[in-house]
Amino acid sequence: MKIYSSLTNKFATAALLVSTLFSCSETEEIINDLDPGFDVPTTYAFDNVDYSGQTARIQMLDSLERYIKLGNDGTTNLEESVMKSIFSNESGTLFDSSKDLESKTYDDAGLTVNVKAEVYEYFKSAEAASGNVANIYEGRLFDAEGHEPAQMVAKGLMGATLYYQAVSYYLSDEKLDADNEEITEGKGTAMEHYWDEAFGYFGAAVDYSVNSDATNWYWAKYAKSRAGVYDVSGDIFNAFLTGRAAITAKNYDVRDAQRDIIVAKWEELVAINVIHYLNAVLSDTNEGDRMHHWSEALAFAWCLQYNASKTITDDNLVKVITAHGNNVDELTTENIIEIKGILQSTYGFTTEVVNSL
Repeated sequence: MKIYSSLTNKFATAALLVSTLFSCSETEEIINDLDPGFDVPTTYAFDNVDYSGQTARIQMLDSLERYIKLGNDGTTNLEESVMKSIFSNESGTLFDSSKDLESKTYDDAGLTVNVKAEVYEYFKSAEAASGNVANIYEGRLFDAEGHEPAQMVAKGLMGATLYYQAVSYYLSDEKLDADNEEITEGKGTAMEHYWDEAFGYFGAAVDYSVNSDATNWYWAKYAKSRAGVYDVSGDIFNAFLTGRAAITAKNYDVRDAQRDIIVAKWEELVAINVIHYLNAVLSDTNEGDRMHHWSEALAFAWCLQYNASKTITDDNLVKVITAHGNNVDELTTENIIEIKGILQSTYGFTTEVVNSL
């Protein structure tokens, strides 16, 4: 089965990322022992920061997800055209921005699961299933395949747009080799700006680590949600802070080390969410919850493919995705054990973490 080769090959020629990421233990050592030799703030409070485009796209994704969830009442008729218009920002005015999700979503027919193509299909299936109370289980809309369109679209685009753009585009060697001398008012140098754009896709508040009441979006929110069992939120945020400060200080060795931490820890964040929702499937007692959590687990598994420097092998990723089946009825306890085992061995999670997520 062919998977991800086009994504990997495309960025390999551009020296996307360093060829070897740090292991979990090496990453922790760097996080704990790093003395960068320059001041690192506790909030993302740097001069000339602008990631407004990323924030607008995150808000558009939230708007798209919220629209699809209107169908959860069993009476609202969703419209495919409305979903497409939000996805493309057809009006050019959503959230006072001309940016859009559609053009920034990775699209390649060579992928085993091309999320961009899947999204359009879920727009259709959501419209077809909406307005019919028979398609509502535990207060959620499901399509004819037993998939929850709101979750498949939201989590799918968390990978194909937000995660991909951050780790496989803006944090690539190609982008980080940009000019770091000429300052543009409000955006800093090109290198600083690209780093800021990657941070924007993480969705964290500027005071993420010190303000428990701050509004965080998508990946940053999920990192906080899983922190009680496996916390990568501080690792990722602190690496963004240190890396940005390193760019200003023109310390590129430290910048690259922080980039590698972000890429590695963000991938772990994807994996722990797959495990979390599979554990939920095991404990669910009604069909609606099982379908809901299965949808989330599979969509998060899709996200793993969008890291061009991923730790998980192509073969194992195929196994993880395939083992989910086409719906929750095809997912057996043995399948869940297989998936969790692959992810545990790949990322070095302890058995306690895997069972507690």
